[in-house]
Amino acid sequence: MIKCDRDKIILIAPGPRRVQIGTITHLPLAVLSLAAWLIEKGSNYAGRVEIVDTQICGITSEAFSDAAVVGISAITGNQIKYGLRVASLVRKTNPNAVIVWGGIHPSLLPEQTIRHPLVDVVVIGEGEQTFLEVVDAIFKANNLTGIPGTCIQKSDGEVVFGPKRPFLNMDELPLPAYDLIKMEDYHGIEYQFDYQSSRGCPFRCAFCYNTVFCGRRYRKKSSDKVIKELIHLHDKYGVINFAFVDDEFFIDRKRVEAIFDGILESSREFGIVASCRLDIVRRLSPALLEKMKRAGVTRIFFGAESGSSKILKAIQKDITTEDIVEGARIVAETGIRPNLSFMSGFPGETLEDFERTIEIILKLWELHPLVTVNGIFPFNAYPGTSLYRKALEFGLKIPQSLEEWGEWTFQYKPDNPWLDPVKKQWAEIAFYVVRFKYYIARYEDRYEGSFRVILLRMATWPLSALAKLRLKKRWFGMAWEWRVFALITRKTFGYL
Repeated sequence: MIKCDRDKIILIAPGPRRVQIGTITHLPLAVLSLAAWLIEKGSNYAGRVEIVDTQICGITSEAFSDAAVVGISAITGNQIKYGLRVASLVRKTNPNAVIVWGGIHPSLLPEQTIRHPLVDVVVIGEGEQTFLEVVDAIFKANNLTGIPGTCIQKSDGEVVFGPKRPFLNMDELPLPAYDLIKMEDYHGIEYQFDYQSSRGCPFRCAFCYNTVFCGRRYRKKSSDKVIKELIHLHDKYGVINFAFVDDEFFIDRKRVEAIFDGILESSREFGIVASCRLDIVRRLSPALLEKMKRAGVTRIFFGAESGSSKILKAIQKDITTEDIVEGARIVAETGIRPNLSFMSGFPGETLEDFERTIEIILKLWELHPLVTVNGIFPFNAYPGTSLYRKALEFGLKIPQSLEEWGEWTFQYKPDNPWLDPVKKQWAEIAFYVVRFKYYIARYEDRYEGSFRVILLRMATWPLSALAKLRLKKRWFGMAWEWRVFALITRKTFGYL
C-alpha cells in the first residue's frame, strides 16, 4: 500500500537524443496510447498526464518533483539504459513516486525486471487498462498486489504475479494523445506518420517477440474506425503519408478492402506504407491490388528472411522461395514498390544456405525495377522466442541484469558465437552492399521526378555496379569501400 501526496502522472519514452540529419523521429505511440486511455477512461486524470520523450528533450530533476507515478515503456536495448537513468533521477528527486515499467522487454522478462531497485511495478503485455488500474490503486492508496497483468516484489523478496490480463477491444482505443506533444519536434513525420490499426499476429515465426508478447492473437480496429481516424488526422494535423505500424496489416482482407474503399470515397489523397506476408499478398485479387494503388499505397514491406528452403522451415516462416519471388513480382507489376528484408546467421545456417539468400536477392533485383531489398540483417536473438532458446544452445551469452540488457544492441556486424570468420565477413559485407542499394531506392522514392535523382544515379553508378558484382562473384574480401560507406552512414544518420 502506497500513500500518494502528489498528482502528476509522467510517461517516459526513453532513448538517446536524435540529432542526426535526415532521420525520422518517430512518434512515441506506446506512451501516447497510454496517456489517451488514462485521460478518457480514468476518473480525473485530464490535465495531470505529461509525456517526456528523451529523444526530443533533456530531463531535469524538477520535472519529477510533483510526480505520483512515473511510467517507463521500453524495448530491449538502449531504451532500458535511458529508462534506468530517468528512474534513477526520479528516485533521487522524489523517492515516493511509484516507478512503473512496461513494454516489450519488461513483459518478456518480468521477474528479472521487478527485482531491480528502480522498478516498483511491471506491467505485462498490453498496458492501457493495467496501467490505469495501477494508477487508480496508487491514488486510492490501495494494495497493488493482484492487479491483472502486473508483477510486483513484496518486502520479503517474493515476486507476485497478478492474473493474466485479457486483450482490449481495439475499437475502444482512443486516438493517441497527440495534443500532449509538439508535432513540430518530430522531424520527418511528414514522410512517415506512424499509425496503428491492429495489434498482434497469428503466425509462428520463431524469431518474433510477438509469439510471446501477443500470444499469436490478432486484434483489429474496425474499418469504419480506421477511416474516421485517418480522415481526422489528415484534417487536424495535415497528415498525408501514413505508415501502418501493424505487425501484419493484411490478415483480414475484407477489412483491408473496406479501408481502401473508405479512403477512395473520402477523396483524400494519401501515401500509405504497410507490412504484409508474401504468401498472403499472392492471394490478394488483382482488383484489390489495383484498388490499393489508387488509394495511395506506395510501398509494402515483406519479411522474406532467407533464400534457403531449409532455413525458412527451421525458423517456422511458413513461406516458400516461390512466395518470395512471385509475391514481389505481383506487387511490383501493380506499380507498388515491394521492400523485402532478409536475415543471416541463424543457428544452424551454413554458408551454402547464405548463398541461397544471395542468389534470390540477385534474382529479385533483376525481376522488376521497383523491387527493393531492405537488407540482410544479422540475426539477433530476441528474449523469449524459440530461436532465442536455440541460440542459447549454440553458445549465446546473454545479459544477467537489467543494466546489461540496457547495453544490448541489435548488431549490424555479425558476431554470434556459432559463426566462423568466413561467415561473419560474408554476412557483414553483404549487408552493407544490400543496404547501400536500399538507400538509393529510398532517395529515389522521396525525390521522384527530381533532377537530383538523375545526379544521384550518375554519381553512384560505379558503386552500384560494384555492389552487384561483389554479390555475383562472392567477393567479400578487401571491402574497404563498404566499411567506409557503413562508417559514414552511421555518423550521418546514427544507424545503418
